[in-house]
Amino acid sequence: VQHDGPDYECAALEEADESTKDGETIKFDAVFGDVWEQTYQEVITKNDDSSVFGPVEPPRIASIEPKDFNQAEEEDSYDGPPDYSPLAVASDLDLYFDSFVFRRESASSGPDDSPVLTAPRIQLFKFDRSVLIDGRLNPFAPVDLGEQFVGALRMGVIPCGTYARGRLNPARKPRRGFHGDRVASKGGKDVLFSEARELILCLSDDALYFIVDDDNGATPNGAGGDGDASMREFPSRIPPGSLFGDALWPHALTRHPLDCLRGMTIGFQFQRLVLRFAVKNPSSDSSVDCTYVLVTSDRRRTVSLLRMVQSRLPPSPAGETIGELAPIDNDDRLFLDLLGASRTSEDVLHYQILHQVWKRGERGAARRAFVLSDSKVYLLDESYVGSEEEDGPPQHTGGRPGDVSLSVIDSASLSKVTEVRAADEDPRRITLVILPSSRVMRSHRWRLVCADGEGAERLVDDVRRALSAFNAGA
Repeated sequence: VQHDGPDYECAALEEADESTKDGETIKFDAVFGDVWEQTYQEVITKNDDSSVFGPVEPPRIASIEPKDFNQAEEEDSYDGPPDYSPLAVASDLDLYFDSFVFRRESASSGPDDSPVLTAPRIQLFKFDRSVLIDGRLNPFAPVDLGEQFVGALRMGVIPCGTYARGRLNPARKPRRGFHGDRVASKGGKDVLFSEARELILCLSDDALYFIVDDDNGATPNGAGGDGDASMREFPSRIPPGSLFGDALWPHALTRHPLDCLRGMTIGFQFQRLVLRFAVKNPSSDSSVDCTYVLVTSDRRRTVSLLRMVQSRLPPSPAGETIGELAPIDNDDRLFLDLLGASRTSEDVLHYQILHQVWKRGERGAARRAFVLSDSKVYLLDESYVGSEEEDGPPQHTGGRPGDVSLSVIDSASLSKVTEVRAADEDPRRITLVILPSSRVMRSHRWRLVCADGEGAERLVDDVRRALSAFNAGA
C-alpha cells in the first residue's frame, strides 16, 4: 500500500494540458477550442476552425440555429400536466424530467415544426449540441431530436483525465491527515484532491447527461445570486425551491451518446462504478477518452444504474447487448493487491466509501474508504488515476484512468477496537474507539459519516460480528 501521496501541483487548470494519441501530442485547447471554458451564450454562435480534429462545424440543417436553443430556454413556459405545476423539482425529480424536460409532442409534430421543439429541454454546450444534431440528420424525413426518458439519479461524480476534468471542473479540496491537519507538498503548498461533484445523471434511450446539481463554479440562482431564476448563468443548477411551473431547464456539463461508451468497471463490493467513453468529434473520426468515477457508496444504487445503462446500450457487432462496445469488468484484484490482502490472506468482510469528520475545528469532511478484515480495520485515502492535474500513472496501478489508488491513513488490529457505536443525533454517523499502541497514549476515535443510515447500520453490525468472532478465536 502506498503510504505517501504524490507531490501534487495545486494550481487550477489554467494552462492547456496535453494528451498523447497514436504517438501524436494533442493540445487540450486545440481539440475543442474554448467550448469547454466559456458559457453557452459565448460559444453558441462561434465556429472553431483550430481543432486538430478539424472544425466543429455548425449543424447542417437550415431550420436550426444554435442560438434557437438559448432563446427557447429563455422564453419557455410550463406545458406539463397542470396538477404538477406546484410540485417541487427537488423532491419529484423523475416526474419533472418525464413530464416536462423530455417532450412528448415529437410524434405529433408537423413537418414544418422546428426540430428545437422536439429536443429535450436540457441546455448543452455547442460541441454536445452539434453531436446531437449531426447524429439525427436524415435527408428523407424531418429531423426529430426527441429522446425517451429512462431515469435520473443524484450521484457523486469524479472526472478522470484531461478532457473529463476540463468539462466537469472538479471540486478541489485540501487533503487532510488523520487528525484533520492539512497535508503539505514539498514546496509547502496544500496538497489538493478531487472531491466528488454532486450531479444529476440523466439517462435517455440515446445518451447520458451529466447535469449540474451543485454550486461549484457558478452562482446558484443566476448572475447575481439573488434568487432570480431568469438570470441563471450557464451552466448552473436549478435553484433549490424551484417548482414545475417555473419551467426551468437543467444545464448539462456534458452529454455522451451511449454508442460512445467503451467500458464499465464495477468497483470493489459495488461501492462505485467507472464509465469510460470515447468522445467523437462530429466533423471527423477522431476521439478522446473521458472517464468518470461514480461514487454510489451503495451496492443497490450501483446495480440499479448499471442495469439502466446496460438495458439501453446499442447492440455490439456480435449482436449482443454487452460485448465489444462496452465490456464490463471489476477492480477486485487490483483493490486487494493494493490493500495487501492477497499477501496476508486476509478476508475482507466490509468495505465502504464514507467520510471522516472531527469533533472540533472547521475542517470539513474528508472522503475515506473503510475496510474491515477478519483481523484488522483500515481507514484509507482512496484516489483515482487521472482525477488530479498530473496524469501520470501512480505506483501499484496500471495507469488506466479511473483505476483506484490507496494510501493508509490509520489501521488497527481488531484486538485494539474496544467499541463501535452509532451516534444518536444522526443515523449516518458512527464512532470507533481504538486503544493506543502504548499505555502512555490516549485512545483515539474514528468519527465516520456514511452515505445513509442503512450503510452505517451495516458497518456497525459487521464490525460487531467480526469482533465477536475474533475474540472467540483468540
